[in-house]
Amino acid sequence: MSARYPMLRVSADMDEIFEHNGLLTREALRELQARDDRLSVTRLGLHTGALVLLGWLTLRVANEPVLALGFSIALAWVWATIFAPFHECTHRTAFRSRRANAIGAWLTAIPFGMAPAVYRAFHFEHHRHTQDPARDPEIMENPHVFSSWPTSFFGWLIMCSGYGLIVLKCRPMFGFATTPTASWDERVTWIPPLNERRALARECRLLLALWIAFFIACIVTDGGGWLLFALLLAHVFESLWLVAEHTGLPLRGTITERTRSVETNAFVRWWLWNMNYHTEHHAWPGVPWHRLDDAHRRVVDKLEHNANSYTALHREVLATRDPL
Repeated sequence: MSARYPMLRVSADMDEIFEHNGLLTREALRELQARDDRLSVTRLGLHTGALVLLGWLTLRVANEPVLALGFSIALAWVWATIFAPFHECTHRTAFRSRRANAIGAWLTAIPFGMAPAVYRAFHFEHHRHTQDPARDPEIMENPHVFSSWPTSFFGWLIMCSGYGLIVLKCRPMFGFATTPTASWDERVTWIPPLNERRALARECRLLLALWIAFFIACIVTDGGGWLLFALLLAHVFESLWLVAEHTGLPLRGTITERTRSVETNAFVRWWLWNMNYHTEHHAWPGVPWHRLDDAHRRVVDKLEHNANSYTALHREVLATRDPL
């Protein structure tokens, strides 16, 4: 806990403020932490509704390749951004009540492909040890994918292919669902205490069963191939904005030195639930999605890393890469 805010709890689960230079006053932070159930339930309903609608439309036009391709690309975008409400509900900042956040987390965990308990264990360690190669699970799971920008265009393609994200999801889902809990310490370093592992294993088994059923349904259903194409493309879209959060930034220093925010248009901000303002989120994890833009306006002049856009960031990276 920061000495500047000795009595302030950022959230019920992450009672830590990671920005220690006082960019926001105590009063401003209290104001920004206010939840809004109405805004979150409306946004979550529209987001998940769009996912279901586009999936249905893709199947309906499966025999018309041009339309099916268009709908599947749109579906891929919405599918990729379902991570945003999943992330918010797992932080328990979308809604006031823990139960509402749990419902939202599971509603989005199924299409995202990661059990809420797994993500909480993984993600909170990432917050506490951002960019630390020895303790940040994002880097530890894929040391050559998320820590620094690749040296070649081919490496950039691999980074943004979605491969790293798929591995990040599948390894714990299969491992925790099928491996005895006593041996988990040999697999990862970010799992919860022993007395919580049975619940985590149950979540992974349930999720694995649902995803196996989904793949079987895609194989036997006319048009299921378009859904699988959308799933793969979704991981490409997701990679393009997730790698912008920390990749290529210092491994030491303040949280604002180790995290990047990205300016982007209203359409992208809407689907990302303002998570493009990632420095603000890492500095004050208790600020909900609908107040991150406000937090950004208050501190933007003091941010070390604030990219003009996702396109500009990737263009800048590619401009200095070797072809191979």
